[in-house]
Amino acid sequence: MTAAAGTSLVLGGIGSGKTTALEAVRNTLRANGTTMLARVPKPGEAPEAAIVIDDAQLLSPAELDALTELAGDPARTVVVSAEPLAHEPALNALTTTLSRQHPPIQLAPMTPREINEALGRAGVPGTQVPALIAGTGGIPLLVYSALSALASGADPVRAASVALSERLRRLDEHLLDTLLLCSLSPELGPDDIAAALQLPGDDAAVLMDRARASGLLSASLHPRFIDTLHRCLTRLVGAARHRETECRLLRSQIESVTLSTELALKLAEHGTVDDLLAADLIHRAGSAAPRQAARLYRAAARAGTAPADVHLADALAVTGDCATAGALADELLTADDVAVRAQAVRIAASVAMHDGAAAHAADLFRWLGPDADPFVAAAGAVVGVATADADLARACLQAENSNPPTSSARAARGMAEGMLLTLDQPFAVAMARLTQALGSTNGVHSVAPDSPAALLSLVALHGGDAVRARSVIGRAIRTGGGDAGFTGLRHRLLLGWIRMLDGQLDSAVPALGAPEVADLHRRDALWFTALQTAVARRSGDTGALQKHWYAAMEVLAEYSLDLFALLPLGELWVAAARLQQLDQLRQPLAEAFGLLRAAGNPTLWAVPLHWAGVHAGILANAPEAVAPHGQALAAASRAEGAHGAYATALAAAGRAWLRVLADGVDAAEVTAAARGLARFGLTWDATRLASQAALHSADGRISGAMLQLARDLKQDAALEAAADPIEPAAPAIPREPVAGADVRNTTPPPASGDARATAAATPAWTRLSDREREVAELVLQGMPYRDIGARLLISAKTVEHHVARIRRRLGAESRSEMLSMLRALLVEKA
Repeated sequence: MTAAAGTSLVLGGIGSGKTTALEAVRNTLRANGTTMLARVPKPGEAPEAAIVIDDAQLLSPAELDALTELAGDPARTVVVSAEPLAHEPALNALTTTLSRQHPPIQLAPMTPREINEALGRAGVPGTQVPALIAGTGGIPLLVYSALSALASGADPVRAASVALSERLRRLDEHLLDTLLLCSLSPELGPDDIAAALQLPGDDAAVLMDRARASGLLSASLHPRFIDTLHRCLTRLVGAARHRETECRLLRSQIESVTLSTELALKLAEHGTVDDLLAADLIHRAGSAAPRQAARLYRAAARAGTAPADVHLADALAVTGDCATAGALADELLTADDVAVRAQAVRIAASVAMHDGAAAHAADLFRWLGPDADPFVAAAGAVVGVATADADLARACLQAENSNPPTSSARAARGMAEGMLLTLDQPFAVAMARLTQALGSTNGVHSVAPDSPAALLSLVALHGGDAVRARSVIGRAIRTGGGDAGFTGLRHRLLLGWIRMLDGQLDSAVPALGAPEVADLHRRDALWFTALQTAVARRSGDTGALQKHWYAAMEVLAEYSLDLFALLPLGELWVAAARLQQLDQLRQPLAEAFGLLRAAGNPTLWAVPLHWAGVHAGILANAPEAVAPHGQALAAASRAEGAHGAYATALAAAGRAWLRVLADGVDAAEVTAAARGLARFGLTWDATRLASQAALHSADGRISGAMLQLARDLKQDAALEAAADPIEPAAPAIPREPVAGADVRNTTPPPASGDARATAAATPAWTRLSDREREVAELVLQGMPYRDIGARLLISAKTVEHHVARIRRRLGAESRSEMLSMLRALLVEKA
C-alpha cells in the first residue's frame, strides 16, 4: 500500500491475523512518511492522516457512523479490520462503504499447504500437518503457538489449547456461554440460546451473531478442534456453571421437542446427568441401527439411569462388542423377569456360538426350557441343529407363542424350521423354506447364533448349490452397511470360501491387519485360518500351509465343534494328510462323526466331510481309508433330488480319481467327473483332476485333451470371477506353486474377453517364439539349462527366462504340468 488515498477492509475472526495484517499496513504507511491515527478523529482533526483501526466491531454506533462518513471521502485513507458481524447496522454501513473501492480481505483458517510451508520454514517435518489441523483448526494464532512449542520441544496441541484459552478469557460471560452451547451442536439458533440462557430474543440474536463472527464455530473446522474449544470453554466458565448451562439447554430442548440425537449424545457424553435425558436416549435407541443404538444405550447409562440392559447387550453384540455383551447377558441370567432371562439366554448363546462354544449355547437353552418369544425360540432351534440335538430344536419350536405374528417373527421361525429340515428332509425342501424366510429378515437388529444369510449359504454350500450361496452372501455383503460388526467378517469369509472352492485363490482370503487377526472370535478365527490353509495348499506353498494349519489347529483345540464348522474341519483334515499329521485330527474327526450320528447321519451335512475324507485318503496314499467315504458318497447318491445329484458327482469324481492315480485314465470318465465337480462349484478340484489325468496318461493325445479340459474349466471360472459383483479381497497368499506340492492347478488371473478368444483360437505351439520352441524341445530331452545354453549359444540364465515365459504362455502352474503340456503339443504338432 502506498501513500495514495484509499480504503481497505480486513474481515476475520478471533486469531485470524487481523492485527498482524494491520501492523503490516502501519509499517508501510510509516515507511512512506504518512501520519496515522488508530482511532476515529474528531471533526477537523488531522485531515491528512491515514486512519487505521483494528477490531472496529468494538466501536460505538456513533464512532462507526463517523468513520463511515470519513470512509466516504475519496481524499482519506481508511483501513479497518473487524469481525464479520451480520446484525450490527452501524458496522454494516461501514463495511459497505469500505467495500465500494476494494473487495474486503477475508482472513480464513490456514490450509494444509500453508501449514506445511510454515512447518518447513520452522524446520519441522510435514508429518505434523494433520495433528496441527486437528489441534488448531488452522487458526493462525494457534498454528504459530503450536509451531513455537514444536521448536522448543513442547507439546504443540497443548500449546495451542493454552493460547486459545488465553484469548477466550477476554470475552464476556454471555458470549462464553453462547460459544459453550454452540460448540455442542451447530444446529442451535438464537431461540435455543435465548431459552437456555434465559435472555430476551434480541440479546440472544446479538450473542449468536458474535459467536459466529468469532470464526470459532465454522463448519470447515476440524471436529477435534471443536471438542478442544468446548474443553477450553468448560475450564473457563467452571464446572458448576458448565453443568447448569447445559442442563438448562437440555430442559429447554425437551420442552420445545427440538432435542436432536447428536445433541442428546453430546450432553450425555459431556457428563450431563438427568433422568429425562436418559429416558430420551433409551427411546431413541429402540428404533436406531445397532451401532447407533449401542452408543445411545451407553450414553443413557452415563446420563444417570441404567438402561434396559438386555437392549444394551443386544446392541453391543450386534456391533461386535461380544465380550461386554456376554458379560451383561451373564448378569441378566439371574434376573427376576422371565422375559429378561429369555433374552439374556438368546444373547449369551449367540455370543457363545460366535466364540466357538456351541455346547455352552445348547446348555443355556436346555436350562431355559421352551420360551414363547419367537426370536428366542428360533435361536434355540438353530443352536439345537448346530449341536445335532434335534429334540432341543423341536422343543424350542413347539413352545406356545402368544406374540403377534409379525413378519420378522415369522422370518426367524421360518429360518429355524428350515434349518431343522436339513436334518431329515431333502435338500430342496429345506432350501425352499430357508429362501422363503430369508426375504423377510431385513431390518432385524437382534443378535442371533448366526445370520440368516450365513445359515442359508452354509446349507447351500453343503448341498452343492454354490450359485445360490454366492448370490445370498454377496447380497448380504452389499447391503451390510456399517452395522455388520457381528456378521460382517463372517459373510466375507463365506464368500472367500466359495471363491476358494471355485479356484479364485487370489481373491479368496479377506485382507486383515494384524490387530484384526488378533481380535478374531473363535468362529471367525477357525474359518479364517482354515481358508488360509486351503489357499496355501492349493497354491502349493508348503511353508504357508504349515504355518496356517498349525494356527488353525490351535483354534480348533479350543473349539466346541458343531455341524456349522464341518467345512473348515474337512479342509484341515485334507491339509493334515498333506502334512502327514493325521493323528492330530483323530479326536476332532471322531467328535464330528459323533455329531453326525447323533443327528441321524443327515446326508446334507455329511457329504462334504466324506468328500474331504476321500481327498485325505488319496493324499495319505491309503486306499483303505478312502473306501468308507466313497461308500458313504455312493449311498448318499441314491437320495432324491438335487442333493443326490451332488453326491453322485462326488462319488463319480472319487472313483475317477482313484483310477487316474492308478494310471487308468479314461478320458470320457474324467471329463464327466471334472465337469460334474465344476457344476457344483468345485472348479479347483475339477481342474486338478483333469491335470492329474494328463500327467498320468501315457497317451499324448489323451494328455492334451485333459489339459485342454483343465484350461476350459479355468476359463469358465475366470469368466465367473469377472462377473462377480462383490469387490474382491486383497491377495493374501502367493499363487506361485512350490516344487513338490500336491497340486497341479490354480486359477489364472482373469483375462479380457478378447484376450481369451485370441488365446483359444491360436494353437498353443504356435504361440511360442522360434527360440522358445527350440528351448522347449531341448527341455523335453531332459537337458540341463547349462547344456541348453551351450547348444544355443546363450547363457543358462537366459534359458531359465525362456522356460518361465513358456510356462506363462501355456498357462502351466508347475514345471511338471508344463512338461506334460509340451509333450502333448508335440504329439498334436506331429
